[in-house]
Amino acid sequence: MYRYACICLIYLVTSTSYAANLPSFKVVRAQYASSVVNLLDRNGVILNQYVTHPQQQRLSWVSLNELSPALVSALLASEDQRFYQHQGVDWRAIAGAAWENLRHNTHRGASTLTMQLAGLLDPSLSRSVGGRSYGQKWQQIKAAQQLEKHWTKAQILEAYLNLVDFRANIIGINAASNALFDNTPAQSDNNEASILSALLRGPNAKAKVVAQRACGVAYQLTHSSANCTEIQKISLAKLNAQPTLNLHPQLAPAAARQLLTSAKSNILSSLDYDLQNSLVQQLANIPSAAAVILDNTTAEILAYVSTDDTVNQVISPHENGALLLPFIYASGITQKQLTAASILDNTPLIYNITLPNYLINTPTPTLVSARTALANTLTLPAQHVLTQLDRTRWNAQLKSLKLNASSNTLLTLANAYQMLANQGVYRPASFHVGGLNVSTRIYPSTSSAIINDILTGNPNTPTYYALITDTSWAIGTNAYYTLALWVANPDDIRNTWLKIESHLHLRTPSNPPKLPSKLIKLAIRFEPAIESPRTELFISGTEPTVFQPDSQTNYELFPNSVSPTSAFFE
Repeated sequence: MYRYACICLIYLVTSTSYAANLPSFKVVRAQYASSVVNLLDRNGVILNQYVTHPQQQRLSWVSLNELSPALVSALLASEDQRFYQHQGVDWRAIAGAAWENLRHNTHRGASTLTMQLAGLLDPSLSRSVGGRSYGQKWQQIKAAQQLEKHWTKAQILEAYLNLVDFRANIIGINAASNALFDNTPAQSDNNEASILSALLRGPNAKAKVVAQRACGVAYQLTHSSANCTEIQKISLAKLNAQPTLNLHPQLAPAAARQLLTSAKSNILSSLDYDLQNSLVQQLANIPSAAAVILDNTTAEILAYVSTDDTVNQVISPHENGALLLPFIYASGITQKQLTAASILDNTPLIYNITLPNYLINTPTPTLVSARTALANTLTLPAQHVLTQLDRTRWNAQLKSLKLNASSNTLLTLANAYQMLANQGVYRPASFHVGGLNVSTRIYPSTSSAIINDILTGNPNTPTYYALITDTSWAIGTNAYYTLALWVANPDDIRNTWLKIESHLHLRTPSNPPKLPSKLIKLAIRFEPAIESPRTELFISGTEPTVFQPDSQTNYELFPNSVSPTSAFFE
């Protein structure tokens, strides 16, 4: 209890000086790091925040002009009323504390804000569980005097508020305002400012104790108008639970978990705030859904959403359904095994071979053209096409697209369809602005154009899309974007797709892409007339004008090709 009396005596009889090299204000601010990193969209707009160090939760540094006047006043009233008069040490307060400790055996402190800051800057001066020794207290005094010689009052006050521990693992005034009141230091009113300043006397004190201290601070600020009832109500509501940071916004949590887990600074991504926000809203009420939007040319990920909190459905494998059919037909056209007008058998294979599940369905007509088969996602004709392919080339193409025969992720499939929209050139989907400078040609532009044409709905509609669907899937491309959607409940898919598609069209109206000049357009007919005459697209050298089946038995008339869009939404 004689601590402060002894300190005064030591000050009079000793000439020992504090020898530590305290950093400058500029160095302290430069070395300060928030424990929250931000995921930024392609234009630098914050999409998501992520805490990288939960043990010390800090937000960005705030300057004095970002604090409310009430907050500064409450701090000085609570911690250091003569802050602007002393030179780092308030000898008057020390003498008063020493006298009170001698008379009443109390443990009243008299550390100024400058002395407390010295303890924050130099761990050897920080307060231990048993308190500081006389020598430590003396060194803290000398360190405070040294700080006052090299730092301005404003710098001392600013640094202190950014470095001090307010409660549990919440460090700094910015984090404290956010965690306790979900606001900024500039928005703190008298009641909140009083509570925050009272916490500095005992960061982990019970809520009732903090409320009592805060009420005393409030009386110093407002005198008789202090509302102690409201302060107690706020304290009990905010301090009885462990405070945590309120992170805003949280528009891309699935992407943030991938990109920010080990990040030490903000990450600039290829995501587009408008597209991401729209996708989040469209999927908000669907419990298990995922969607991505890719740029057709660069394969940049423009939007990335998974509504499942436990599993990232964007990168979790799902059964393909019929979604690999376009690539089977693209390979057949590229290898010149068939054309869009080739007549295919729509009956089960007679061979005893193992087929993927996505190539098993119920036969409808016996003979169909390749266009009709793909447009209606008929899987039996694809079985026959697959048997005619060079399997080595087919497997190599799947590998180049990172596709498996049975199940794939939404992102992988979206990337493969984006390749078709990019004239057969594959670029890995990525969060890099501008995309990755890596490309591989998988199909000629002519083959890709024919597949896109087959999958296209009415090219005169304003929302032109080359679209394929299967149960819980919908993947389509327009002139600019590839949109891939997966939902656990198939009943949700139609309306969800239409809403997202509509937003994309309002943002960037799309028209059908121009066909490669090497493609040949010819009027064709079928003999017998299993399908109506039409104009068809061909790679040079594969363009007969009359198509006849090898066998004319057991076929039945099949209607004109139905676009996948109209079939999907009927």
